[in-house]
Amino acid sequence: MAITKGPVKALILDFSNVLCSWKPPSNVAVPPQILKMIMSSDIWHDYECGRYSREDCYARVADRFHISAADMEDTLKQARKSLQVHHETLLFIQQVKKDAGGELMVCGMTNTPRPEQDVMHSINAEYPVFDRIYISGLMGMRKPSICFYQRVMEEIGLSGDAIMFIDDKLENVIAAQSVGIRGVLFQSQQDLRRVVLNFLGDPVHRGLQFLAANAKKMDSVTNTGDTIQDNFAQLLILELAQDRELVKLQAGKRTWNYFIGPPKLTTATFPDDMDTTSMALSVLPVAEDVVSSVLDEMLKFVTDDGIFMTYFDSSRPRVDPVVCINVLGVFCRHNRERDVLPTFHWIRDILINRAYLSGTRYYPSPDLFLFFLARLCLAVRNQSLREQLVLPLVDRLRERVGAPGEAVSLAARILACRSFGIDSARDMDSLRGKQCEDGGWPVEWVYRFASFGLNVGNRGLATAFAVRALESPYGESAVKVMRRIV
Repeated sequence: MAITKGPVKALILDFSNVLCSWKPPSNVAVPPQILKMIMSSDIWHDYECGRYSREDCYARVADRFHISAADMEDTLKQARKSLQVHHETLLFIQQVKKDAGGELMVCGMTNTPRPEQDVMHSINAEYPVFDRIYISGLMGMRKPSICFYQRVMEEIGLSGDAIMFIDDKLENVIAAQSVGIRGVLFQSQQDLRRVVLNFLGDPVHRGLQFLAANAKKMDSVTNTGDTIQDNFAQLLILELAQDRELVKLQAGKRTWNYFIGPPKLTTATFPDDMDTTSMALSVLPVAEDVVSSVLDEMLKFVTDDGIFMTYFDSSRPRVDPVVCINVLGVFCRHNRERDVLPTFHWIRDILINRAYLSGTRYYPSPDLFLFFLARLCLAVRNQSLREQLVLPLVDRLRERVGAPGEAVSLAARILACRSFGIDSARDMDSLRGKQCEDGGWPVEWVYRFASFGLNVGNRGLATAFAVRALESPYGESAVKVMRRIV
C-alpha cells in the first residue's frame, strides 16, 4: 500500500473496544448495569487518574453502591478473563506503520487505572507497534480532559492537524477535535481499516490499482442486483482514465447502442441512442465523414420544439437534458453549433432556472448535469454562445459546493468546479473519505430507466471519476480559457 508522506504523522488509538474488548460478566454479584454506573462515576474516574489505590477505590465503590469490595474484585477478575485482543487490527496497524517507512508514529491513549496497565503492556509486547502508550493512571489525567490531549501533543512534538485520533466514545473524539486533532469516531474493525487507509494512503494510487486490478471487468449493476454490460459506462471510464486497456466496448457501425450484447431488463429490442453515440464520437477517433453523416442523422430525431430525442427511433420520443448536452458537445466540436440552437437555448434556460436540481429523466444527480455542461463549455467555439452558458454555470456550481453527495456526484462537481477555478476543497475531503478499503469507490446510481424502475451504477466509473477529480480534471490550458471567460 502506498502511504502518503503527508500531513498525518501520528496515529493515536484507544485500546478498549478499538484494539481490544471485554464483556461485563453476567453471572456475578455486581450486575452489568451497576458496573456501568460504577465505571461512569467520579470515584472510578479518579481511580483512572491514579488518585486512589485499587483497595481504596473498591472500598469507596462498595460504600456508595452498596456492594462488597470482594464482589467488586471478583467481578473485575471475571471481566479480565473475557478480554479479547483484535489481532487482525493490530497486524493491520503494524503493516501500515511499516509501509509508512518511518514517517508514522503510532501511540496508544487509554483511560486505564495504574493497577490494570499490565494489559496494555502485554498487548504491546505481542504487537510491538507502539512508539508510546499514554495511560491515564500514570499521566494523572484522563480523556476527555483537554489537558490530556495537550500533554500528548506536547510530548510527541506535533500539532493537532498532524495527528489522527481514533476512539469509540464521541466525547473523547470531540475533545480531540477541539484542540485541532483529526478525531475519528470508531464504528467497527472494518471501518477502522478503511478510515486509516483513507487518512494515510495515497487515494489516487489506490484508485489506479483498483482500476488496473478490475480492467475489462467493470460492469454496471442495478438496484435489483443484476449485472449489465453497457458501452456508455465504458466510454466514460475511458475518457476519465485515458486508458483503453481498462475497458471493453462493442462498437457500432455508425451509431452506438447502450448495451454490449443483447439488451437486458428492458424491451427485447433496444434502439441505438444519441447519448452513447455522442460519447463514442467524443472519445474515440472517428473519420470526419462518418461523424458528419451521424450528425445529419441526429437532426432527423428532434421534437416539434427542435430539441433532440434520446433514441434513433421516432416511436420512442424520449427527451433528457443531459443527453441533449452530450449531443450538443459533438455538434460544437465539429463547428455545427448553428444547427442545434433550439436545444442549446433549452439547456441554457434549464441552467438559469435551476430546473436540473431534481435530476433528469435518465440522470438522477444534478451534479452530473453540471459536469456534462462544463464539459460542453470546453467544446463551444462561439464566444457569445459560450458566455451564455459559462456565466450562469459558475454561479450554479458555487451553489453546489459542499452539498451532500455520493462519489460520482462529488467527483463530477469537483471536476466542473475546478475547470472554472472554483474552490471545492470540502467536496474533495468528502470524496476521499468515501474510498473503500480495496481502493475503489462505492456504487452510486448514475442513470436510471424510469419506465422499468431500474437504477444503474458502476464502481469502475465511480472510481475513474474519483481518481480524475483527485488527480487533475482538465488540461491547464482549458482551465485558463474558462477563467478568462469568467
